Amino acid sequence: MLIPLRSGLGIGYYGVPMLLLLALLYAHVAADLGYRANAVHPDYPGQCYFDELKQPIPKYQSYKPINREGHCKSFFCRPDYVLEIGYCGRHNLVPTKNCKIDSDMRRIFPHCCPKLICQKPDSNDI
Repeated sequence: MLIPLRSGLGIGYYGVPMLLLLALLYAHVAADLGYRANAVHPDYPGQCYFDELKQPIPKYQSYKPINREGHCKSFFCRPDYVLEIGYCGRHNLVPTKNCKIDSDMRRIFPHCCPKLICQKPDSNDI
């Protein structure tokens, strides 16, 4: 006696490809990585160039700025002159009476990303 087996997850012909597509879309939304194509240095063709910071970056190397307000990032120069830019992840930190959101731009990526900094509440204990 043969028992027919169903292939797939039982969610239809388009189910598995659709699940894969949704997984890729979710991964893209949750990713903390961006790209800048054609980032060739204008004066040194063997390097990438991040124009906002006027920063050359040799191929296969990375650059992590410090003390550059608004630039808590990591830049990696691929051999095809595409910059891979690592960003701080989105957060749902909420400041409170004793806690604030702060970034330490004196530190390199990812240690400069926003964190919740809390102080101990004042106490009236005797």
